[in-house]
Amino acid sequence: MRMIMAILSSALLLLVDEACAQSTYSVSISRHASLKEPLGAKEIRNILKDASTMLQKNSESNGDADVGCNVTFSLKGPIRTFGSASTSTDIVDEQHRDAVHKIDSNVAGVDFHIKIVKEIPFCRPGLQGPFDGCSFPIHFRSIIVVDPSEHKDSLPTNVKYPDHLLWAHEFGHLTGLPHRHSKVALMTSCPVVKLLSASRVQVDKEECNCLLGGPGFCPLPAAVLNCQP
Repeated sequence: MRMIMAILSSALLLLVDEACAQSTYSVSISRHASLKEPLGAKEIRNILKDASTMLQKNSESNGDADVGCNVTFSLKGPIRTFGSASTSTDIVDEQHRDAVHKIDSNVAGVDFHIKIVKEIPFCRPGLQGPFDGCSFPIHFRSIIVVDPSEHKDSLPTNVKYPDHLLWAHEFGHLTGLPHRHSKVALMTSCPVVKLLSASRVQVDKEECNCLLGGPGFCPLPAAVLNCQP
Protein backbone atom coordinates (compact mmCIF):
# COMPACT_ATOMS: atom_id res chain seq x y z
CA MET A 1 0.00 0.00 0.00
CA ARG A 2 2.84 2.41 0.87
CA MET A 3 4.47 1.65 -2.49
CA ILE A 4 1.23 2.46 -4.36
CA MET A 5 0.77 5.70 -2.42
CA ALA A 6 4.37 6.71 -3.18
CA ILE A 7 3.85 6.09 -6.90
CA LEU A 8 0.61 8.08 -6.91
CA SER A 9 2.27 10.93 -5.02
CA SER A 10 5.14 11.03 -7.51
CA ALA A 11 2.70 11.07 -10.42
CA LEU A 12 0.79 13.97 -8.88
CA LEU A 13 3.99 15.91 -8.34
CA LEU A 14 4.93 15.44 -12.00
CA LEU A 15 1.53 16.74 -13.06
CA VAL A 16 1.87 19.76 -10.81
CA ASP A 17 5.42 20.44 -12.07
CA GLU A 18 4.31 20.26 -15.71
CA ALA A 19 1.31 22.51 -15.10
CA CYS A 20 3.39 25.08 -13.18
CA ALA A 21 6.48 24.95 -15.41
CA GLN A 22 7.78 28.40 -16.13
CA SER A 23 10.97 30.05 -17.28
CA THR A 24 12.16 33.64 -17.07
CA TYR A 25 15.02 34.72 -19.32
CA SER A 26 17.13 37.82 -18.85
CA VAL A 27 18.28 39.55 -22.02
CA SER A 28 21.08 41.97 -22.84
CA ILE A 29 20.60 44.37 -25.76
CA SER A 30 23.27 45.87 -28.01
CA ARG A 31 22.50 48.07 -31.03
CA HIS A 32 24.63 49.37 -33.87
CA ALA A 33 25.63 53.03 -33.55
CA SER A 34 24.53 53.92 -37.09
CA LEU A 35 20.83 53.18 -36.59
CA LYS A 36 18.79 56.30 -37.37
CA GLU A 37 15.89 55.58 -35.01
CA PRO A 38 17.37 53.33 -32.31
CA LEU A 39 15.03 51.59 -29.89
CA GLY A 40 14.98 52.95 -26.37
CA ALA A 41 14.71 50.97 -23.15
CA LYS A 42 10.94 51.54 -22.93
CA GLU A 43 10.34 50.26 -26.47
CA ILE A 44 12.55 47.23 -25.90
CA ARG A 45 10.78 46.38 -22.65
CA ASN A 46 7.45 46.60 -24.50
CA ILE A 47 8.68 44.22 -27.22
CA LEU A 48 9.87 41.72 -24.60
CA LYS A 49 6.60 42.10 -22.68
CA ASP A 50 4.52 41.53 -25.84
CA ALA A 51 6.60 38.46 -26.69
CA SER A 52 6.02 37.07 -23.20
CA THR A 53 2.27 37.77 -23.33
CA MET A 54 1.97 36.15 -26.76
CA LEU A 55 3.63 32.96 -25.52
CA GLN A 56 1.74 32.77 -22.23
CA LYS A 57 -1.73 33.30 -23.73
CA ASN A 58 -2.99 33.51 -20.16
CA SER A 59 -1.72 29.90 -19.87
CA GLU A 60 -4.83 28.66 -21.68
CA SER A 61 -4.49 25.60 -23.89
CA ASN A 62 -6.37 24.59 -27.01
CA GLY A 63 -4.88 21.11 -26.96
CA ASP A 64 -1.30 19.90 -27.45
CA ALA A 65 -1.08 21.72 -30.81
CA ASP A 66 -1.72 25.14 -29.24
CA VAL A 67 -0.62 25.62 -25.64
CA GLY A 68 0.02 28.55 -23.37
CA CYS A 69 3.77 28.55 -22.71
CA ASN A 70 4.83 30.23 -19.47
CA VAL A 71 7.95 32.00 -20.73
CA THR A 72 8.92 35.53 -19.72
CA PHE A 73 11.64 37.77 -21.16
CA SER A 74 13.14 40.65 -19.20
CA LEU A 75 15.71 43.32 -20.08
CA LYS A 76 18.79 43.32 -17.88
CA GLY A 77 21.39 46.04 -17.76
CA PRO A 78 21.86 49.11 -19.97
CA ILE A 79 21.39 49.14 -23.75
CA ARG A 80 24.87 48.97 -25.24
CA THR A 81 26.14 50.39 -28.51
CA PHE A 82 28.69 48.85 -30.86
CA GLY A 83 30.41 49.95 -34.07
CA SER A 84 30.22 53.49 -35.37
CA ALA A 85 28.23 55.52 -37.86
CA SER A 86 30.90 54.80 -40.47
CA THR A 87 30.98 51.05 -39.81
CA SER A 88 28.94 48.74 -42.03
CA THR A 89 25.90 47.23 -40.33
CA ASP A 90 25.39 44.48 -42.92
CA ILE A 91 25.94 40.83 -41.99
CA VAL A 92 27.55 39.74 -45.26
CA ASP A 93 29.33 36.47 -44.38
CA GLU A 94 30.03 33.97 -41.61
CA GLN A 95 32.95 35.96 -40.22
CA HIS A 96 30.92 39.16 -39.93
CA ARG A 97 27.93 37.29 -38.50
CA ASP A 98 30.04 35.58 -35.85
CA ALA A 99 31.81 38.84 -34.99
CA VAL A 100 28.44 40.47 -34.28
CA HIS A 101 27.32 37.44 -32.24
CA LYS A 102 30.46 37.79 -30.08
CA ILE A 103 29.85 41.47 -29.30
CA ASP A 104 29.03 41.91 -25.60
CA SER A 105 28.86 38.14 -25.23
CA ASN A 106 30.81 38.51 -21.99
CA VAL A 107 27.96 40.38 -20.29
CA ALA A 108 27.44 38.44 -17.07
CA GLY A 109 24.18 37.34 -15.52
CA VAL A 110 22.06 37.14 -18.68
CA ASP A 111 20.61 34.13 -20.45
CA PHE A 112 21.05 35.37 -24.02
CA HIS A 113 21.91 38.45 -26.06
CA ILE A 114 20.14 40.42 -28.79
CA LYS A 115 22.07 42.54 -31.32
CA ILE A 116 20.10 45.07 -33.40
CA VAL A 117 21.45 45.96 -36.85
CA LYS A 118 20.29 47.55 -40.09
CA GLU A 119 20.40 44.58 -42.49
CA ILE A 120 21.11 40.84 -42.44
CA PRO A 121 21.97 39.72 -46.00
CA PHE A 122 23.59 36.51 -44.68
CA CYS A 123 22.67 34.11 -41.88
CA ARG A 124 23.37 30.50 -42.80
CA PRO A 125 25.12 28.86 -45.77
CA GLY A 126 22.72 27.63 -48.43
CA LEU A 127 19.91 30.05 -47.50
CA GLN A 128 18.92 33.05 -49.57
CA GLY A 129 18.65 36.40 -47.76
CA PRO A 130 17.96 39.02 -46.70
CA PHE A 131 16.74 37.99 -43.25
CA ASP A 132 14.90 39.76 -40.46
CA GLY A 133 16.68 37.75 -37.78
CA CYS A 134 19.50 35.26 -37.31
CA SER A 135 20.23 33.05 -34.31
CA PHE A 136 22.59 30.63 -36.06
CA PRO A 137 24.87 29.14 -34.86
CA ILE A 138 23.14 28.73 -31.53
CA HIS A 139 26.22 28.21 -29.33
CA PHE A 140 26.75 31.98 -29.21
CA ARG A 141 23.48 32.33 -27.25
CA SER A 142 22.97 35.43 -29.37
CA ILE A 143 20.27 36.70 -31.72
CA ILE A 144 20.77 39.29 -34.45
CA VAL A 145 17.63 41.19 -35.52
CA VAL A 146 16.87 44.00 -37.95
CA ASP A 147 15.93 47.36 -36.48
CA PRO A 148 12.13 47.96 -36.64
CA SER A 149 12.56 51.26 -38.50
CA GLU A 150 13.93 49.33 -41.48
CA HIS A 151 10.48 47.77 -42.05
CA LYS A 152 8.59 51.04 -42.39
CA ASP A 153 8.75 51.31 -46.18
CA SER A 154 7.68 47.70 -46.72
CA LEU A 155 4.48 47.86 -44.65
CA PRO A 156 1.27 49.92 -44.87
CA THR A 157 1.39 53.06 -42.73
CA ASN A 158 -1.14 51.67 -40.25
CA VAL A 159 0.67 48.33 -39.76
CA LYS A 160 3.36 47.93 -37.12
CA TYR A 161 6.01 45.28 -37.68
CA PRO A 162 5.61 42.45 -35.12
CA ASP A 163 9.04 42.64 -33.52
CA HIS A 164 7.79 40.64 -30.53
CA LEU A 165 7.01 37.72 -32.86
CA LEU A 166 10.40 37.97 -34.58
CA TRP A 167 12.31 38.04 -31.29
CA ALA A 168 10.32 35.10 -29.87
CA HIS A 169 10.72 33.20 -33.17
CA GLU A 170 14.50 33.66 -33.13
CA PHE A 171 14.64 32.67 -29.47
CA GLY A 172 12.83 29.49 -30.53
CA HIS A 173 15.68 28.76 -32.94
CA LEU A 174 18.14 29.49 -30.13
CA THR A 175 16.56 26.69 -28.09
CA GLY A 176 16.93 24.34 -31.09
CA LEU A 177 13.48 24.65 -32.65
CA PRO A 178 13.14 24.21 -36.43
CA HIS A 179 10.73 25.86 -38.83
CA ARG A 180 7.46 24.13 -39.64
CA HIS A 181 4.93 24.59 -42.43
CA SER A 182 2.12 26.52 -40.78
CA LYS A 183 0.58 29.91 -41.39
CA VAL A 184 -0.27 30.40 -37.70
CA ALA A 185 2.71 28.85 -35.89
CA LEU A 186 5.36 30.94 -34.15
CA MET A 187 7.99 28.79 -35.85
CA THR A 188 6.47 29.27 -39.30
CA SER A 189 8.82 28.88 -42.24
CA CYS A 190 7.37 32.09 -43.70
CA PRO A 191 8.14 35.70 -42.65
CA VAL A 192 6.66 36.38 -39.20
CA VAL A 193 4.83 39.45 -40.54
CA LYS A 194 2.34 36.98 -42.06
CA LEU A 195 1.35 35.99 -38.51
CA LEU A 196 -0.39 39.34 -38.10
CA SER A 197 -3.47 37.76 -39.68
CA ALA A 198 -3.55 34.96 -37.07
CA SER A 199 -6.02 35.37 -34.22
CA ARG A 200 -3.69 33.38 -31.96
CA VAL A 201 -0.09 32.45 -32.74
CA GLN A 202 0.37 28.76 -32.04
CA VAL A 203 3.06 26.96 -30.08
CA ASP A 204 2.66 23.22 -29.71
CA LYS A 205 3.52 21.21 -26.59
CA GLU A 206 6.89 19.98 -27.84
CA GLU A 207 7.90 23.49 -28.89
CA CYS A 208 6.91 24.82 -25.48
CA ASN A 209 9.14 22.24 -23.81
CA CYS A 210 12.09 23.57 -25.83
CA LEU A 211 11.21 27.18 -25.00
CA LEU A 212 10.99 26.34 -21.32
CA GLY A 213 14.31 24.49 -21.52
CA GLY A 214 16.13 27.51 -22.91
CA PRO A 215 19.07 28.01 -25.29
CA GLY A 216 20.46 24.78 -26.69
CA PHE A 217 17.92 22.61 -24.89
CA CYS A 218 16.68 20.85 -28.05
CA PRO A 219 18.73 19.49 -30.98
CA LEU A 220 18.81 21.84 -33.97
CA PRO A 221 17.94 20.00 -37.23
CA ALA A 222 20.39 20.19 -40.14
CA ALA A 223 17.75 21.08 -42.76
CA VAL A 224 15.82 24.34 -42.80
CA LEU A 225 12.33 24.52 -44.33
CA ASN A 226 11.57 27.24 -46.84
CA CYS A 227 8.31 29.18 -46.90
CA GLN A 228 5.49 27.55 -48.82
CA PRO A 229 2.76 29.72 -50.36
